[in-house]
Amino acid sequence: MIRVHDLHIKLGIFEIKNVNLQVAKGEFLVLLGPSAAGKSVILESIAGLVPISKGKIVVNNRDVTYLKPEKRNISICYQDYNLFPHLNVRDNICYGLRFKKDKNRVKYSKNFRTLIKLLELEEILDRLPLNLSGGEQQRVSLARGLIGNPDVLLLDEPLSSLDPNIKWTIQEELKSIHQTIHTTIIMVTHDFTEANYLADKVALIHNGEIVQQGTIEDIFQRPHSIFVAQFTGIKNVFWLSEDEELKSFELKQPAHIGIRPENIYIHQRSLSTYYQYQGRIDSFRNNGIYMEIELSTADAKRNYIAYLTLNRFFELKLEKDMPIHFGFNKKDLIVINL
Repeated sequence: MIRVHDLHIKLGIFEIKNVNLQVAKGEFLVLLGPSAAGKSVILESIAGLVPISKGKIVVNNRDVTYLKPEKRNISICYQDYNLFPHLNVRDNICYGLRFKKDKNRVKYSKNFRTLIKLLELEEILDRLPLNLSGGEQQRVSLARGLIGNPDVLLLDEPLSSLDPNIKWTIQEELKSIHQTIHTTIIMVTHDFTEANYLADKVALIHNGEIVQQGTIEDIFQRPHSIFVAQFTGIKNVFWLSEDEELKSFELKQPAHIGIRPENIYIHQRSLSTYYQYQGRIDSFRNNGIYMEIELSTADAKRNYIAYLTLNRFFELKLEKDMPIHFGFNKKDLIVINL
């Protein structure tokens, strides 16, 4: 188990403030947030690479707050892999074992065999990093981080520099490794889809503070702020205060509500959704996988963003300024608890 209590870090004008985390043994925690939020600083403080101003870090009931990095039994993998260019894959993976007093123990040989099989490295063990693809280098980096049985594996944006196809493959392998070896993992990312696929728990970081933490479902369905709502993909956020609107949305007091764009239905004819509007298409943008459509109600009171698959968009023959019906269902309404 990992416990981070009341962590404070000051780096110039930037501060990490009041960070509290608890990660169960074998759990996969993702530190999620925008760039420069402080995610990597928190990660490196757990590894012992960044000095802290205040707080405590406990790993498996051992206070490691002021221990040197090599005394913590924590591995960290960065997005740029940090492989030794003069060592082949086998030697890169095993490099850290030379610093372990029990480096010849059978368990490390077993770990090596398990990892190279899980990560499909058998055919490239004699290659140098120069002759590896980005995906292969990431696999080697992961194997090196895991071979020594660390109490915690820290991953700093491990997928960010990979192309989409390789990224998905490594993501699946990372999930498989976690389910097989059950290592406690803390990963930094700004990509909500990565967190959604990999994480048991998520801590959302903004301006050096944890603004919300819990399961993916907690954060996805019950955001505690407009920032959390928008960061997790709720493009439609509205403040409701008029009595008629509150009654319509079954609210007892003024509140922000949110609707995910993928939960908005569009058609030229009337819909059977619980909430329905008439309006028009103001603009649309092709995002490669889906079409992002900006809609306005007939009374011009609000604009909405909706997502449609490309097939559905062309099937409906939608055009700019076209009159349209759109709506959403009650179950998809999210009340944002500020």
